[in-house]
Amino acid sequence: MMRLGALSFFLVSISCTSNPFWEDAKKNELTLSGIVHAENNETGIPVSIWVETLDLYTTTEPDGVFSIPIPNTQSNSGTISGPVKLYFFIHNYSMDSATVYFTNGVFSRDQTNFSTDGQLLNTIELKKIFSGTVELHFGGTSLSFRDTVRLSFHLNIHSSVSIDAYKFTWAHNDFHSGVIFRALDDDTVYTYRYSVTNESGITIEDEIHTLNYPHDTALTWTYYILSDSLDLPVNAYEVLPYFLIGHEYFPDGLASAFGGDPTFTISEHYLKLPSDIVSDTLTID
Repeated sequence: MMRLGALSFFLVSISCTSNPFWEDAKKNELTLSGIVHAENNETGIPVSIWVETLDLYTTTEPDGVFSIPIPNTQSNSGTISGPVKLYFFIHNYSMDSATVYFTNGVFSRDQTNFSTDGQLLNTIELKKIFSGTVELHFGGTSLSFRDTVRLSFHLNIHSSVSIDAYKFTWAHNDFHSGVIFRALDDDTVYTYRYSVTNESGITIEDEIHTLNYPHDTALTWTYYILSDSLDLPVNAYEVLPYFLIGHEYFPDGLASAFGGDPTFTISEHYLKLPSDIVSDTLTID
């Protein structure tokens, strides 16, 4: 009887100090965190972060810190085990990534980019593909009816790149097209593409071109804007060019996080795509 009583007390002691269900709950309280910077970030745009498989999206704080709570490690195929990538993105930067490993829904003991508690081991710095600055040219400080505005987009190419952009090429004309105007007071977005009507009444429009540039190149894209065809309400506008960079790989889930296919068209959705481009301001009187 003495031995049975001692054994009973020992079992009770174990149950009070070690409950496997409580420990599993603590293990499932997971967070991925770390620091990501973007070199030569001129506008302070945050880095976008997307976690594949879990389909989680966030952006960095101004100091580059990110923290992603993981509420569920269940996928369509069951509890997650294996590698999961985090993608770090700004449109005019080279995309980077880091991999975290899971075992039965918790962080694996063997990691390469993260610690066993989900902390990114090394700071990531995104490398800039090109810098871009918008400059408007017109007489005076505001735009009047029938003024013609010349817009310059100054680019410094830091690494070889392929860019899709609109150009107007007809009757010895060869200049860029595709400009986005965002109202400063209410974020209303307007788009502009150059077109003309020829003597036969046919409208000649711009077209998408794929442009390839080597690294260490400085150039300027020139745009022309006819104010009488712009039809902007009286307001002040941020002015930005439309372009798409040909990244080697762009995850479908990251595209969906930005809004899917419409984000990559010249529309109000395009501004969801984060870019470090220095804009200019246009005032309509």
